[in-house]
Order: sequence, then C-alpha cells, then structure tokens
Amino acid sequence: MKRLLRTVSILLILFLACGTLLASCGGGNDNPNSGGGKDPEGTDAIDDNEPRPDLPDVKFNGREIKIAVSSETKWGYDTVCPDGEEGEQVYDATFRRNKTVEDLFDVTLTQVDINWEKYINTFKNAVKSGDNMFDFAFTRLMHAMPLAADGQLLNLNTIPYINPNQKWWDYAIVRDLSLMGKNFVLAGDINMYAYDATYIIFFNKVLHNKLGLENLYDLASAGKWTIDKMDSIMRAAVADLDSDGKMTFDDQYGVFTWSYIIDSLLTAFNCNIFEVGADGEIVFDITRPKFVSAIEKINTFYNTGDAVFDGYKPKGKVPSSEWGYAAKIFTEGRGLFMHEVVDVIRRYRDMDDDFGVLPVPKFDESQPEYCCAVSEGANVVTVPISMPPDDAEMLGAIIEAMAYEGMKQILPAYYDKTLIYKNTRDEESGKMLDIVFKQRKYCLDIMYDFGGMTAKITSMVQSNKNDLASLSEKSKGTVETAIQKVLDKYDSMD
Repeated sequence: MKRLLRTVSILLILFLACGTLLASCGGGNDNPNSGGGKDPEGTDAIDDNEPRPDLPDVKFNGREIKIAVSSETKWGYDTVCPDGEEGEQVYDATFRRNKTVEDLFDVTLTQVDINWEKYINTFKNAVKSGDNMFDFAFTRLMHAMPLAADGQLLNLNTIPYINPNQKWWDYAIVRDLSLMGKNFVLAGDINMYAYDATYIIFFNKVLHNKLGLENLYDLASAGKWTIDKMDSIMRAAVADLDSDGKMTFDDQYGVFTWSYIIDSLLTAFNCNIFEVGADGEIVFDITRPKFVSAIEKINTFYNTGDAVFDGYKPKGKVPSSEWGYAAKIFTEGRGLFMHEVVDVIRRYRDMDDDFGVLPVPKFDESQPEYCCAVSEGANVVTVPISMPPDDAEMLGAIIEAMAYEGMKQILPAYYDKTLIYKNTRDEESGKMLDIVFKQRKYCLDIMYDFGGMTAKITSMVQSNKNDLASLSEKSKGTVETAIQKVLDKYDSMD
C-alpha cells in the first residue's frame, strides 16, 4: 500500500495555489463559475479588465471538429452544435458561441450523438479502432471516471492552452477529482450541464405558508440552514390525507426524494466516504467520528416517522414506477420539500403552486459553507487517449475558446434570462442559486465508487442501520484493492 499512502504532491500544489481549504468545499478559490461576466440584466458585460484566454492566432483551414455527446439522457442541454437559431435562448446562444469559435479558427464544429446507455462501449471501440469518430467529447461523469481508470482518456493537464484556473472553468472539478496530478475531466461554461446537474432543495411555498413556517431564505442566508433544521421543519408537513391510518402514495410528506439524497447529504456535510487526505492520499475511514455522526443524522432524517418519501423505495403501492408519476408527490402540492437537480426547475415552470429553491443543508451551523453535489449525470469535457499528438494545440485552443465564449454568450442566457427570470418564481431563489453554484462539489464516492461503497452505505441507511465498524472491516480489502488498481493505472500514464 506504499503507493496508496504516498503524497500526491502535484495535487496539493494545485490546491494550495488556488487557496483551496480541504476543510471546506468551496475553499478560497474565487471561481464561482456562475455569475462571471453578467450585469444585473444578464447581458454580456465582459470588459477590458476581464481575463481572456491565451489563444494562438492560427487558422485550421476548415477542419471539421467532431464532438461526441452523451445524448438521450432525458435532462440537461444535450445540444452542443445547434443547426441555427430557433428562438430558445440557450440554444441560440450556443449556436452563436460556436459560430464565434468557428470563425476564429476557421473550423466547423459538428456533433456526434452517442446514446448514454451505450456510451462506454462505443467510446472504447472508437479509441481502439482509431477511426477518428470524434476529436473530443462531452461524457457523463458516471462514464468518464471508469473510462479514465481504464486508460481511455487523455490527461488534460498535457493539452496546451487549457487553463482550469480561469473563471470560465469550474475549478472544483480539478480540486475534487484529480488524482496523482492527473486530470481527465473539466466542467464549466463550455456547456451548462454541471449547472443543471447540481443538487438543490425545492420547497413548496403554498404549503410552507399554509403551515406558517419560518422564513427559509433568511435561514439559508444566515448560514443556519442545517440538516437538523430541515428535519424539524419537514415534519410539520406530514399528513394522512385519506385518513386510512397509514402513509401511502396519496398522502402528504415532508420530503419527496430519491435514495441518492443519502450521498448528496454526505457531500453537503463535506464528509464523504472517500476523501483526499492532508498528504494527498485517498482516505477511506467510515469510522471517523464525524462520519458516524453524519450517518446518525441522515438515519434520523430518512427513517424516523414517515416524513420522507423515497421514489426508489416508496411507502406502499404506487400507480407506476415512472419518474414523472412518483414526482407527483411534490408537483401536486403533497410534499413540502424535494431534493433534485437544478434542471428540474424547467420541468416545473407550469406547476400550480409557487416553489422556491435552497442549498442542500449543512451538517451544522459551524460548517463554514454550503456544499452542493454535482450529479454523476453531468456531461464533462474529455479527450480520448487516441488523440493524435499533432492535434493537441488545435483542440486545446478550441476547447478553451469554447469555454470562454460560453461564459460570455451561453451563461447569461442560461443563468439570468432562462433559469432565474423565466423559471424560478422569486428574486430570493436567484440569490440561493448564486450560493449553490459557488459551492459545488464533485465527490469521489460516486465518480469512482471504490469497492461499491456508495450502494453499501445507501443500503445500510435504507435499512435504518449504522454498523459502520463492521461494514468497514468487511469492505477494507476490496476498497484498498480498487483504489490501488486506479492509482497503478494512473501511475503508468505519462
């Protein structure tokens, strides 16, 4: 286990250089990747004082740049290369961004759709065959990290012109997912998926007002929105609406959610199953006091009484297992809270009851910042290991330009004109989204899932157990082997 315990010095240098505090999900890096370059009306406000990318003055003679996209995911903005402007603001802004980059470098950007369920095999086959199916890709995180661990992705630190310290990139993904100084994925303003894939808490304002509950925005703004506070508030909403003496699908709940709230809460507590230690090693210690306390809080929240309705483990019989039907708990006004990704805001723009949004709650008030997990469903930038070395400078310049122009052109359309002013119902929700996007976190737990620990912890909580010492002992060997396998693979790469 020597390699497992050794210092990943490059990673720590990156952390320190950007002021990242390991005790905080947001750290000191002022790179929110959420509000840069916008004035209050959401218009393009880039000025001469704004940073600009260091790009070459070069043309590529009409070269076609093929971009693979994990498509048909049923949520998020899958369209990377629109055919033209159609009146939808984000779609049109993406088209204009691409035109700017195409004109800048004399290239043509084209999209190659790969069904997300077939993505890994299609990607691997393309790399193996060398058929130049695509030049770079937007890959779901749930596929990107296994591809990286299998040696299919290029270390993005080796590509010229890409600078993840710039504000158009979300540096949190480098901070959280780099291992051994290698970084295989990037997220940021190049597309809006990492925004869409960030977990938040929705609340039904009509039910909230009916119950006479305290102001949730004030709690969140004051740093007092904690798991204990949410737990106490949500129980006021529980009601047996059909008076049959039991809680079923037709009743009213404190929270509608899915079981991934368990890992999301661990991330929100800045207390994940796997952490990068002070010496850069991957730490697996689920018996540490804070983790034990975190599971205790989640167990109480999830299992005490009938406040939580888990769509994956429903109480009683439900009419359908379809996502949309289960979500009726919240959309029909029978759930005070809902834990979901930001993308859901657009789906509920026609919901009868007004709703607001909040960060996922903290562990306690002493936690300095909110931490909002990014789902493994987010599409992120990846480059196949089969990229011809001669293409490195070209692709680096194009990717960096796309991200920069995304900040200038796509982000205002998404964030202000679409997400806040069109889809949320109040100004306070916009302020909450500012907090959420500034404190995103990408956790090792789901992205690598060493030893299948995420499912094991989830199952334990769903069974209302907290036998972490036994689980740790049973899983230690499998986990260490899985970690070592990934580190060995990364160590063998240039």
